[in-house]
Amino acid sequence: MRALRITAPNTATVLDRPDPQPGPDDVLIRIERAGICGTDVALFRGTMPYLADGRTTLPLQPGHEWAGRVVAVGDDVTTATPGDLVTGDTFIGCGHCERCTSGRHHLCPEHLELGVLGQLDGALAELLVLPERAVHRLPPGVEADLGAMVEPASCSLRGVRLTEAGPGDRVLVWGAGTLGMFAALFAAESGATVTVAARRESDRGFAAGFGLDTRDPAELGDERFDVIIEATGSGEVTRRLLDNATAGVRIALLGVPAGDAGLPSGTLIARDATVHAVLGGSASIDEAVSRFATMPDTVRRLIGTVITLDEVPQVLADGLPRATGAGPKTQIRF
Repeated sequence: MRALRITAPNTATVLDRPDPQPGPDDVLIRIERAGICGTDVALFRGTMPYLADGRTTLPLQPGHEWAGRVVAVGDDVTTATPGDLVTGDTFIGCGHCERCTSGRHHLCPEHLELGVLGQLDGALAELLVLPERAVHRLPPGVEADLGAMVEPASCSLRGVRLTEAGPGDRVLVWGAGTLGMFAALFAAESGATVTVAARRESDRGFAAGFGLDTRDPAELGDERFDVIIEATGSGEVTRRLLDNATAGVRIALLGVPAGDAGLPSGTLIARDATVHAVLGGSASIDEAVSRFATMPDTVRRLIGTVITLDEVPQVLADGLPRATGAGPKTQIRF
């Protein structure tokens, strides 16, 4: 199979690798669509925190946003069939510990992260093997391009759910990228009043096209919000979140800064703030898939660029450039 490998910081290559073989509990999938996100760029640049603390090493095969068609299953698999269109969980726990059996496998001490942690080969390849328990079937109407958006959507949806955003809440979403747009859309659906803060005028214009209120960050002044969702991964933004926080603010951190963002603990206490650091969206995958069945056109508007696998090294080197007025997500068509 052809696959992309990050072999060293700022070096990625598409090469031929042996086809993976499913074990008794595994599913073999032919990838049809895959997404690229900021985590992949950070892995490429060598700035991803897992690399800094030694939990992940290069070389690795990235890719954790994907959809594809089942081509073979292991002898013990009962819930997937060749021909099924599926997506999957990024987090793979041991399957046996208390956290795994209670639905918190993303916190399993032995967990792997697809294309990110534990040398579990990711989805920027023609073929992928995953345990059956990590595979989710897509319903009719949710095609591969939408299926490859489930992972970021589930992260954003979980963040919104953790903040309990709803009617009467003023929600500030930092960032109009994929995570930020999904968070804003889901928060608005919950009945909250949503404002998206983005520096680029074109990004604000894109968000406004969905009926969302937008602000240049310089214009926020002393406005106060009940819920704040950080979706940029910028340490600078994270450090200023409390500037616009009301007392009792609920905060969700979706973006991953390269280093310590330095949230001021004294101010957090003074504001009686609740902070949710969102490690993945495993708990919200099924709800995200269900939502997609009712909003396919909205989701597709977030896909701005579709490329081939051979173009990925240059796109990573360029830092996922976003065309003016286009959706934030770059996908690969296989």
